[in-house]
Amino acid sequence: MTITIPSRSLLRAVRKAYGHTLTSYINAVADRHTALGFGHMARNRAKVCRWQKDTEPEMPAQLAMADLHRVDPKEVKARGWPNWLLLALPGPDVLAPFTPEVTLSALDDLAADPARANAGAFPLLPADVLADLAERWTEHVQGAIAQGVSGGYVGGEVSTAIHARLTGLWHLDDSLGGAPCATSARSDLTMVTRLLRHSRHTGQLTADLHFLAAEYARFLGWAEFDAGNTAAAQRAWHVALRASAESPDPAHSAYLLANLALACIYDNQPATGTAMLASARDIAGSRTTPLVAAMIDTWRVRAAAASGDARQAVRLLQQAETEFERARAGDTNPAWAYWMCRPSHMAETGRAFLDLGDPVTAETLLSDGLAGLKPGEQRDRVLYLTWIATCQARQHNLDAAAHTATAALDSADRVESGRCTALLTSLAAELTPHQDAASVGIVLERLNATAL
Repeated sequence: MTITIPSRSLLRAVRKAYGHTLTSYINAVADRHTALGFGHMARNRAKVCRWQKDTEPEMPAQLAMADLHRVDPKEVKARGWPNWLLLALPGPDVLAPFTPEVTLSALDDLAADPARANAGAFPLLPADVLADLAERWTEHVQGAIAQGVSGGYVGGEVSTAIHARLTGLWHLDDSLGGAPCATSARSDLTMVTRLLRHSRHTGQLTADLHFLAAEYARFLGWAEFDAGNTAAAQRAWHVALRASAESPDPAHSAYLLANLALACIYDNQPATGTAMLASARDIAGSRTTPLVAAMIDTWRVRAAAASGDARQAVRLLQQAETEFERARAGDTNPAWAYWMCRPSHMAETGRAFLDLGDPVTAETLLSDGLAGLKPGEQRDRVLYLTWIATCQARQHNLDAAAHTATAALDSADRVESGRCTALLTSLAAELTPHQDAASVGIVLERLNATAL
């Protein structure tokens, strides 16, 4: 499918992303042009101006540009000018305009080519790119909401069946971890994308298909994040934002942005995560249930703690608890919020107090949350146990820490989660100074065998 995107915006975005002026860019392209054996190129900055004004460069010049930006020359010929420039952008197509055509193209790429989604294929998105994406998407979604557009489910056996498959994946992820679920998510995302492109759909069905595309892309991002592939997760969440913008649902839109924000916190970008979570809370506003509001504010607790703001973390936890208490049995909570428990019992809350240097409170909260887990929630069990063991180690309760770490390792054997493996590696570092203690030395051997 050919997408018509103005080269002016794309080439300029590419040039600026690499820090080139018009002059430095033509010099860099000319150097590659010569190195590739295409001969000398005139080093005239006006040439770049013409390219930015929709003049298509000759193929040798395009191949020189592709070589400069490490884009496969096969993609240059397959995608054509200026579409291949998307692959040169950080993200790579994060900076492309929000249109249905770009959404479908991004969904195709995400579902069809797992090799492109591994963590080494792309760098982490820079903070300014993430901020720009969130700002442009929020404006797009809010405008649609203002026009009275809302998402929703549709009747019919096809939609019902896809929703059932999606629900099954959510719970499979709870038990097995994200990595084993990514392939199924890609397969179902391919199916939804084909329905969007080829089936006849209007109104509610169109809205629901876009919701399904957005949620499958979000889930795929979550699976990649849990597997430890943050760059791939960011790409998936970017595509999820595109799909959701075609059928805005305030609660789900906020959830998408909150997922991206939580990954930023794990990646030591608390300021970026804090800003995104604030945007998510604003988007949800009063157009969602108290349960969803409590979920977003609970993640904001973790962001505040990661930034070292103890007062804000406590205030947000109190706010989340108040919102949770407002929730009633009659509320129509979204299906994807099934996992939400009392804010003070969430693992991220306990970790927040650990970040704030209060392992006693953190252990109490985490222990309460662990007690409320369902038997199938193995991945969360590893998270709780690992952080409880860290709390105990910081209180110099070494026998308890070793015992809890052993329980975490036993649960981790049943889960395929890069995030859990990374946390267990951090726990090993936490316990290493105490390795002379007999109980710690034994469990350290197992932890080190699990290390990344």
